[in-house]
Parts: sequence; structure tokens; C-alpha cells
Amino acid sequence: MKKSVLVHDKATGLSISLDRGPYQNNGASPWYAYVGVGTSAQMLKFSFDTGSNFIWVTSSLCKSDTCHHYGDQQFIYQLSSSFSWVDQQTMSVNFGPWGSMAVKTGQDRLTLTPDALGQIDTGPISLSSDLYLAQAYEGVQFRELDWDGGIGIPSTTELSEVSSAYFSYRGIHSQQVSEPTSFHFFQSLIEQGVVSAKHPYVGFLTDIDERHGQVEFGQLNQDYRDSKEYLFLPWDKYSVPYLWTSKMTSLSIGDTQVIALDSAAKSPYFLALDSGSSQFKGDCNVMTTLYDIASQTKADLVIEISQTDLGEVGKLVVTSDMYNVLIEAGEEKGKVVTQFQPMEGADYIALVGSVLMDYLYTVYEFNVEEVAGKITLLPIGMWVFNKSTGPKVITTTQSKPARIFHS
Repeated sequence: MKKSVLVHDKATGLSISLDRGPYQNNGASPWYAYVGVGTSAQMLKFSFDTGSNFIWVTSSLCKSDTCHHYGDQQFIYQLSSSFSWVDQQTMSVNFGPWGSMAVKTGQDRLTLTPDALGQIDTGPISLSSDLYLAQAYEGVQFRELDWDGGIGIPSTTELSEVSSAYFSYRGIHSQQVSEPTSFHFFQSLIEQGVVSAKHPYVGFLTDIDERHGQVEFGQLNQDYRDSKEYLFLPWDKYSVPYLWTSKMTSLSIGDTQVIALDSAAKSPYFLALDSGSSQFKGDCNVMTTLYDIASQTKADLVIEISQTDLGEVGKLVVTSDMYNVLIEAGEEKGKVVTQFQPMEGADYIALVGSVLMDYLYTVYEFNVEEVAGKITLLPIGMWVFNKSTGPKVITTTQSKPARIFHS
């Protein structure tokens, strides 16, 4: 019985540095962190990805003609003394429109190195996890990938909720392995006492100009403690339950209302903040309309979502300077490309990552429950704050600072 898991009052959490690779026109975030895999630790580039529910790494299972990617490193599992196989059956992991990845399942240690923000004495933090070891993938999207692997931070890890009937964005393929896999990265940080169950937050803050950022686990950036320029986006369940989604009220660009209040009431539309992504992508009709108008007019995109504590509808304004992005590497290098991408099967949803998140401070909030000695993480919602410098993406204000800083 792990009754102590809900008590870690002295846990300080940890902050990990993010670096920015070149922005490529493949829909994936350019941000990554160095994470050690195995014993002795092999330092590889990982995305902390709120758009997936598994952990994967490019591995030495790859042949010379597979797994070509910009990050250009792989986990050599034969050199790790702590590695073990979970299942050597090859299975397919679905990356939606990206294609798929052939993997085998192993288990090993992940080593996190905290930033030097008063945490040097903490030293490296290690936890054990199942891993999908990629043995094959191909396509321009993978070739332009700045990282070597991804660590999923889903809203829920309940596989019982996962159905093969819905569109899989970056999810586990319906094919089953003989042993159940376990990907509980953030939950493990709580169980080990690294993160307090009273502070179940994951926060992202990045700086495009400095090409540096931070992801914080169990910590909040106190620069935003008194801010009233924020929105709370309550989590609402989309047909892909592990995504961090909240219902939108409306969406418009310039004078064109793409999603109206009445249509959203009949068939809810969702916004997902996906730290593993870059551009806006999703519903084919919505994204096609946005791209056509944006590429001709450079009009502001306005998203109405949630409410302020004064009862006003919350507004996010994305300017053309944000959604028109210079491609720094890859096939479109040197071009400025409008970042709206239709995705087959992604109905009634707009997913967005760094194109929007780079201009906000974003916090994902969980609820921690303990049942029969085991903890479960459930999503509460997302908090987004205007940065003190840069465009005012959130144009509505609150009367009080955010609850998470004062609860």
C-alpha cells in the first residue's frame, strides 16, 4: 500500500532544459530535451509530448535504410546493462497522417537531469519505463524530425478507454502485444516523490529568440503568480481520450466565421494543446478554409474558448506573424509557410503546438487519486498565460490571479 504517494509535501519538482532545433515543415515541435536512456545513460533528444500516450525511441534495431531522421541518434540497447525485453513481437504504432512505426517493446531506465535552478543538489533522477524501440519508419515527416524519441504526457493513461474505432492521432495501434505495456512517466515522478501530489502540474515555457526553454514538473513559474492575463481551459473528452482537449465556442479568421456558436453547440469542436506538435492541424474543412484565407489575407485567427471569472468568453488571437513561419531546414527551407494542415479523420478538432504555445506559458493540471494503494491521474485542464513580453494572445482578462498559484 503506497499511502505515502499523496503526501510528498517536501517534493520540489524539477525543471528540465529545452533546446530548439530548426523549424521544419513536418508538423512536429522543434523543441526537445536531452534524456538519458539505459545504463550507462545514452543521452538522446526527446520531445515531452502531450499529444501521445506512449514512450518511444529510435533504436539499434533500425537498418541502414530505415529510421532516417534529423535528430540522427539512436538508442543502442545492446550497450545498456539495465535493458530487458518486454515483447520482441513486432507491432505497429500509428502516427496518424505521418504514417506508422514498426517497434518492439523493451524496458529500461530514463535519466533526467534537472536545470541549475537551485536543484543541483538533487542530482539526476532515474525511473524505469517500458519503451517502444523503433526498428523502421520512413517518410519526409520523420526525416525532418529534430528529436530521437518522444515521452508521452497524456491526459489519461487508461488503455481501457482506447478504442481502435476512433481516429488515432499518435496512439497505440489496436494490435495487441502479449504483455501489457506501461507508460506512466509523470505518474512515476509522483510515486517516487520527485513531484508532490499536491502540485500535479506540467508547464512549458519557451523563448524562440534564445532557442531555449523549460519544461517543469510539479513546479509553477512564479513570474505568473499575479497575472490576470490567463485562461483556464477545462478538459473535455474528445474521441481520442488521451489528448488534452477543451471545447471551443467559435473560431474565425478575419471576417469569416469558420466555426459558429450554433454549429459548435450541435457538434462540439475541440482545441488541443499538443506540445509535440508545431502547426495547427485537424478537421479538413476547418483547416482548408483557414489556410486558404490566411495565405491570401494574413488576417487574425480568433479562437473563443472557456470563460473568464467575470463571465466573458475567453479569446485567443493568433496573428499572421505567428502562423506564417520561416522554415529553417528540410524540403521547404527558406520559405515562409502558412501553418494550417488538414488531417484526414481528425474531425471536429484543431490541434496546435509551438506555433501557439511559443507565445504563451502553458500549464497542464492533473487530479491525483489513490485507489487501493495505486494512484491514478485524471485531467483537470490547461492554463494559458500571456507572456510579459510579446503579443497579447489572450485579449480577455480575469479579476483574480489563477487558482493554481493560490490554492
